[in-house]
Amino acid sequence: MPVRNLEPPIRAAWFDLNSAKAGKRSIRQNGYGLTPSEIGRYQPKPWSILTRSYAANRVASTYLFWGREGLGHWPLALSFAALLNCRGSDKSKDKPCGECDPCRQIGALGFAGLHIIVPITSHKNMNEAIDLTNEILDEKRKEPFRIISSAAQTTIPIDLARETRGRLALKAEPGIRRVVLFYQMEKMLHASADALLKMIEEPPLDTTLILTTASPDMLLPTIQSRAQKIRLDRIPDEAIQHYLIERYHQEEGKALRLARLSEGNLGVALDMVEGESDGDELSQRAIGFLLFKSMFLDSSPTAASHVVELLAGNDRSQAEDMLRLWQSLIRDCAHYAATGDTEQIVNSDFRPDIIAFARRFERTEAVSTITAAIKNTLADIRLNVHIPTAIVALVLKVREAIGAAR
Repeated sequence: MPVRNLEPPIRAAWFDLNSAKAGKRSIRQNGYGLTPSEIGRYQPKPWSILTRSYAANRVASTYLFWGREGLGHWPLALSFAALLNCRGSDKSKDKPCGECDPCRQIGALGFAGLHIIVPITSHKNMNEAIDLTNEILDEKRKEPFRIISSAAQTTIPIDLARETRGRLALKAEPGIRRVVLFYQMEKMLHASADALLKMIEEPPLDTTLILTTASPDMLLPTIQSRAQKIRLDRIPDEAIQHYLIERYHQEEGKALRLARLSEGNLGVALDMVEGESDGDELSQRAIGFLLFKSMFLDSSPTAASHVVELLAGNDRSQAEDMLRLWQSLIRDCAHYAATGDTEQIVNSDFRPDIIAFARRFERTEAVSTITAAIKNTLADIRLNVHIPTAIVALVLKVREAIGAAR
């Protein structure tokens, strides 16, 4: 579906922090700023692979960007689209200029050669499909690293795949390298995948297909085999910290802690930031789980203080909710360790991690010690003890019990 046929896009422009400091500031109208050249800070290896293929005139007809959602599939794809169509750079450059018309139009999702297909909920007709697509594009204009999710089932339907295939059968406009982005390919219906496979087998001239997925194994083997796979890596903590400070005005120390808790996933870090700002229950649940994981993964002496600092001071309700979540997670881990039964896992949204952590709860003594420690801490909190002190003491007890169980 060509973006140019959707509703008029919100005007936006690439914004380069370094250029701004030099007094060369681009128009910035939507509050978001990420230059095409900046993607190399967040995904240096994938960007290097793409720029080398561009410089050598060996751009593939189909790419498969894969890795956890939130690592930057979307901005990586748009940055590459800008590089392929930039009028202000040459083959010797490893980044688009960010200032020419194609660069600016791609940044605004309004470029004639840019086609974006995203998973949407059930729709009655093409007009409704366009409206649903625009809602997602608006979210991505505001924040390209945002993890897009929906409580309702979403799919890439056959009508959109066919419509795109029909448009690509037309000759591209002179000087334009068309880029087709299929976002979250794991949600594509099999019938749609068949239509896509025909495009991959017989790629249109002057066209590059970019497929993104968090689960490459869910794609047809024939699609996987015909695409050049590029894995997105964990984003450096310092890059996430920089992003949170510059874009979301987070305090330096807190931004670094969020980066570490996110396990190198900027989308997850943004969920935590937004959860704190709007009190979203699901985001608070995600934060509670990440703090739970940190007790296993963060071996630094300051791990306990990190947990406290990410809680809202003496917010008794938040602390109690977090500890109750921990109790439930421990029950799940202990149950799976004893039975291997995944169907009875209560916190099914965290199932893969629960399975991974379960081995640490094979000893009933450790489970009993940790369960009692959390129960006692909950009781202490209700008696108006100093919450940060109580949480630090609990984390130290849990880590001691975990260490003894190894």
